[in-house]
Amino acid sequence: MAEEIESIQCPCGRVIEDPEDYKVVYLKHELREIDILCPNDSCYLRELGYIRFDIVEGKAKFKEASFYPPFVTWNSGRLGAEKAEVLLKDHLKRIAKRVDWERLGRTEEEAE
Repeated sequence: MAEEIESIQCPCGRVIEDPEDYKVVYLKHELREIDILCPNDSCYLRELGYIRFDIVEGKAKFKEASFYPPFVTWNSGRLGAEKAEVLLKDHLKRIAKRVDWERLGRTEEEAE
């Protein structure tokens, strides 16, 4: 029996061992939301989650981050709910640390 890979995996089949692999795109200016995309360019889900933020006194402040249910459910089914929750939370924290919050705040301030 093949050993199960204990890494996060997109339903498209792409294994995501390093949170640096996700693509992070800021397209939803008015919603103050950053999309978290699958690193596989041909993924049928494409968007796996989001990071939301507020602008307070010209600075971007983290509000919340989450992965969407299909991605979470897929990994919970593969790894078990507890293990998937720990790994996915770690991925979200590390993705949020990659965001250039200072630059994001300046961009919003200049737009207004």
